[in-house]
Amino acid sequence: MQKFVDDLTIQNAYMQVLEILENVGVRFESEDVRELFKKRGARVEGDKVFISRHLMEEVLESTQKQDYGVPSEKRVVAATPFSNAPFILDDDTKVIRRCNIGDAIKMYQINETSSLYECANPGCADPVDNDARDQFVSQIAMVLKYSDKYPSIGLRATSSNSRNGDVYGSARRAFRLIREFYDVWDKPVMTQGICPNPPLAYDQECLDNLCAAIDEQQAISIFPCTMGFMTGPESIMGTVIHDFAMSLAGLAFVQLKSPGHLTSLSNFSTISNIQTLQPNYGSAECVFIQVVFYELCKFLSIPCVICGGYGDGTAVDYQAGMEAMMTTMLPFSLTDVNEVWCFPGILAGFACGSFHKAILDEEMMRYSNRMLQGVKMTVDFELPGLLAAGQEAGSFLSIGSMNTYRRDNYLTKIFNKWGLAHTNNAEKANLAYKVQQVLENRIAAYQLPERSAAQKKLLQSYLPSQCQY
Repeated sequence: MQKFVDDLTIQNAYMQVLEILENVGVRFESEDVRELFKKRGARVEGDKVFISRHLMEEVLESTQKQDYGVPSEKRVVAATPFSNAPFILDDDTKVIRRCNIGDAIKMYQINETSSLYECANPGCADPVDNDARDQFVSQIAMVLKYSDKYPSIGLRATSSNSRNGDVYGSARRAFRLIREFYDVWDKPVMTQGICPNPPLAYDQECLDNLCAAIDEQQAISIFPCTMGFMTGPESIMGTVIHDFAMSLAGLAFVQLKSPGHLTSLSNFSTISNIQTLQPNYGSAECVFIQVVFYELCKFLSIPCVICGGYGDGTAVDYQAGMEAMMTTMLPFSLTDVNEVWCFPGILAGFACGSFHKAILDEEMMRYSNRMLQGVKMTVDFELPGLLAAGQEAGSFLSIGSMNTYRRDNYLTKIFNKWGLAHTNNAEKANLAYKVQQVLENRIAAYQLPERSAAQKKLLQSYLPSQCQY
């Protein structure tokens, strides 16, 4: 099995994680949460909770496990466009602006018209022109109106996007809305992503979202977003150990409150650029952090995914393409991972989304899957005869099989493969033009998912006015 870090180092890292939980502690800015830990024997000092090794072992016993030994085809898969970008790059003017409702609808149209995407999420976070009374719930209602895909929500309720600043109330109304919409009450119908607060803390807002997801029996994903040398240690391993300790503390709370609750982990941390005080996401170091974190999860059989497709640039250019490709494919060469999940269109470390880059990232993913999955190689016993005929004809164009050619050769409709032939054909050489054509065709092909009268009525009062039926 391929590993980036040897077994002894992983074991030592985990031992240090337990030491941090037991002796350094994690801040939980909720008296109710601290009281829950205290009742289970954890030491509490102020807002700090100290989780013993024995208590952590109990927590891990109740945590649902993942069988990492099950073989599966290696693949790159798309979650949703943009992740949770509050800004959009206007691909025509190159101006970066706040996202709006129109961008959000367009994002769902792109999401629904490609089989690469497996989830739905408000990728254009908190649109500036959202006039709904509860802006968080309204964005979840938009997911239900515009998409038929599984709601994997990275956006969370905040004091600024929740009605009357009631974070817990908005989060719980949103989760209940999804359950009522699908009329499913006995199992999770969505996943709520929660990002803790480095260093080693869960604030009240974060815990309100966690509690709402637990109370509504929805799946939870905990994903640290630490910046090395700013909100976390300056070393890569130090950042990973910090992140894993913080994640296990959150996992402990979830399992103590609801034993067996479906919980997974991921990681969106990276090093920081000390010159600009910005995160460096389109980097090998970002992948290194994810891979070591993944190997720690695998060590404990905790469900975990690795993500790729990052781009630190603020333009759709060589840099964005190189970074997206590197962060997508590098995990497969470092560790024994079967899947890498991407958020096409990401720029500027999750801050900005580009529709053009989303289309290009999709094509990058197709090429990545081509590399990972290859082509089935068989010996054709008819080949000697074909070669003889080709030798006689001087070409295989008239005698070869187009079906075989298409099976063995991926023909991109976007990237420039015209070579010198494009010299006097500017249209074929214009990448932006081709991407825009694909984008327009996808939007034209989008069909609003069918909804029952009851479902439409349910959503009506929550949707922004621009989206109401």
